[in-house]
Amino acid sequence: MNPVVLPIVGIFILAGVIIWMVFLFEKKRTSAWESISHRLGAKFTPKDTERHARFPFRLFNSGSNRKMKNYLEWESEGIRIHLADYQFTTYHNTGRGRSSKVHKQTICILEKEGLDLPGTFLRGQVALLDWVGEKFGAQDIEFADDPEFSKAFVIKGDEVRTPQVFGHELRQHFLQQKKAFKTFEMSGNALMINFGKRRKPEEYADLVAIAMPVFYMINNRSAW
Repeated sequence: MNPVVLPIVGIFILAGVIIWMVFLFEKKRTSAWESISHRLGAKFTPKDTERHARFPFRLFNSGSNRKMKNYLEWESEGIRIHLADYQFTTYHNTGRGRSSKVHKQTICILEKEGLDLPGTFLRGQVALLDWVGEKFGAQDIEFADDPEFSKAFVIKGDEVRTPQVFGHELRQHFLQQKKAFKTFEMSGNALMINFGKRRKPEEYADLVAIAMPVFYMINNRSAW
């Protein structure tokens, strides 16, 4: 065989092996999520490209090629729970052309008819970025009585209703769980926690256990 061709063939074989391994890993992950759906009595959808669009969350407006995978939906105590892997693609121009990146994360959405939550977005502080933003006039909601929370998070939303919803108990919950999630959003009759990366299927109970107290604390205060 031509010595120049040999390395090229090797590269194609290696690429094929990697693609096959990724396929097997994804198949195993989907199978694990489906087993959990049976345990919960949840509706399971392996892949969906539309359901996220009905929620007015900032995450769902990012990038392109947006889709949910391993989507579970069930109801508990009158609350509709959605747990899924969500992904989207962003593109960047580089000196060598255009590159792409697929962003993958596990999300949990809780919704209940009759809720009227103020549009709110929360994420962790990025020290330098947020310091620069503040210097250029970027504003977020501050809690004068809770400097620890205000230092840890950037929160944007309705300047009157959002602080009313974010009571001390809820702020403490987010501080305790700040390493477990990336962003939190709420609007209308739903709220969502983005865990920032794909979480293991066997962690499903832990993920719901982080989200449910948020719902109850917000629901109690939004009913004032």
